[in-house]
Amino acid sequence: MINMWAISMVILLVLVTIAISIYTRSFNSNTANFYLAGRKVGFMTNATAICGDYFSAASFLGVAAAVYASGVDGMWYAIGFGAAFVPVVLFLASPLRKFGEYTIPDFLFARFGKSHTARIIGVVMVQLICIFYLAPQMVGAGSTWNVLVGYGLFGMTPYQTGVVATVVIMMFYVALGGMKGTTLNQMIQFWVLFTAMFLVFMLVLVNGVGSYASQNKPLTNPTTTTVAKLMQGEEGKRVYDKAKATMSPDAFAKVEETVKAGDPNASVTVIVPQSNKLHPERPMVIQEPGHRYDWLNQFSMVLALVLGTMGLPHIMNRYYTNPSGKIARLTTLWVLAFVAFFYIMSSVVGLGGRRFVTELAASDPGVAKLALDGVLLKSDQIMPVLGKLLFGEFGLGYVAAGAFAAMFSTVGGLLIASAASWGHDIYENYINPQAPEWKKVLVGKIAVVIMALFSLFVGLGIPAIGLDKAYPSLIAMMVTWAFAVSGGAFVPMLISSIWWKKTTRNGAIAGMIVGGGGSVFFILMNILKETGVLAPGSFAAALGSLSFPSIFVIPLSFLAIYIVSITDKNKMPSYVNDIWARIHGSDELSERIRMKMQEADQRAS
Repeated sequence: MINMWAISMVILLVLVTIAISIYTRSFNSNTANFYLAGRKVGFMTNATAICGDYFSAASFLGVAAAVYASGVDGMWYAIGFGAAFVPVVLFLASPLRKFGEYTIPDFLFARFGKSHTARIIGVVMVQLICIFYLAPQMVGAGSTWNVLVGYGLFGMTPYQTGVVATVVIMMFYVALGGMKGTTLNQMIQFWVLFTAMFLVFMLVLVNGVGSYASQNKPLTNPTTTTVAKLMQGEEGKRVYDKAKATMSPDAFAKVEETVKAGDPNASVTVIVPQSNKLHPERPMVIQEPGHRYDWLNQFSMVLALVLGTMGLPHIMNRYYTNPSGKIARLTTLWVLAFVAFFYIMSSVVGLGGRRFVTELAASDPGVAKLALDGVLLKSDQIMPVLGKLLFGEFGLGYVAAGAFAAMFSTVGGLLIASAASWGHDIYENYINPQAPEWKKVLVGKIAVVIMALFSLFVGLGIPAIGLDKAYPSLIAMMVTWAFAVSGGAFVPMLISSIWWKKTTRNGAIAGMIVGGGGSVFFILMNILKETGVLAPGSFAAALGSLSFPSIFVIPLSFLAIYIVSITDKNKMPSYVNDIWARIHGSDELSERIRMKMQEADQRAS
């Protein structure tokens, strides 16, 4: 049955979004307005917009889901996401704004003596990060629609319908409203998703989180396999015996019915105790780490989340919209406050889900279909499920609106960042530098449409390759991959370029290739391993065992920057002193130097 509260709230959110985009379309007369909202965004507006950008489907749906599925291992996401803006405020926020460009590739071009190679490599890295980040937003859209409505439109599945609807809406409002419309929409969407999270958080607290985490019960989760795999070999027998000992008689009877039907390719889902990767000799419990990650992957994941934020193009581009470096720092302090509270709420909600889904799932026919023996089949649905179980149809509706607000906000930021990279960095600088402003803005809008359509195909393709079955907390996992690519590709380069004067162009390029390329390689190997493409025990599978490569690729990227820079024949050129004053001087001095360098470029051309 369709939840009318949810439908009404989501429709209202969409109408407000479109209305704001129509209102702000007149502000997009030039590229500075379209990409940067005229650099006039105040600290509170930008703080809420950054949080709207940052609190994606991974934050709103994925963190609580990860805590629900994995306990302490899931809390690492909350810790990493929550701490991520500390290095931003310490190292990047003010210098980036003072430098005063449009994008990270722009920064590369200007910082390294008009290096076209550095800029183009930067564009490639921006697009890779945007793709990795857009993918989980699409999964969140499909999953939320599945819970919200439960059936598809025009012959599509519920998942496909959610993906298509989200892409069409976002494509329209970002292309129409530009950065100013996106900023105002993100501010509103932030308060919708923040209050939705607060609602579920308070409901969990009022009703009691429960004592699940302190009872030392084995952590159980669903696993899906085929009848053939379940009934053959030692591993299949082990899973079968564990499921029989764990599941209720009624639930396991349905498993046996599927087995007796005789179809070896039939899919079967069982509930089994989870293995402990840190302490294999003892059962896995929710209050200990070790469910998903060994110590190496745990440390690497937190490193990716804490450092990866500094290279996210849709976050860093927002600092160019502040009027000054001082306002950029103040913006980040407010972001830190919002972020800390939000992830505390997410962790509490995830823990509370273990109690309430187990106790209440059977009482709601709609939720009962999503669970097996009191455990959700897809942990990413914990937020809307808790909203419905604890506050009825209104609770589901408000959480659904919050989930779509999170996705709209983040997808909007990603699309505008991707469009700025294609439209500004490539079209304006290489294809048609003399284009009038209206044509530059038009190209930016076309870039939004193309990237939106590409994200549509990415979102529809994820279930086809089995990623949703390979990873129990898929949304949070995929966003962490985006952070890993961001951390490897841009963070060493940005920190070195801003704080080490001797960084050379070739050093920065080497750092991006080693860090970004290495991250993508290890992530793809992990996907191939988890989806069964790589043979178990092979060298390739061993490479794929590293879920998060940041612990290796970030130091290697720094090392590459250092070695190449100190051995580079093109030592520190004379213009670096002006660059340094532009990065680290006062706002007034930085702006004067920027204008002087811009005028010199215009005279030279």
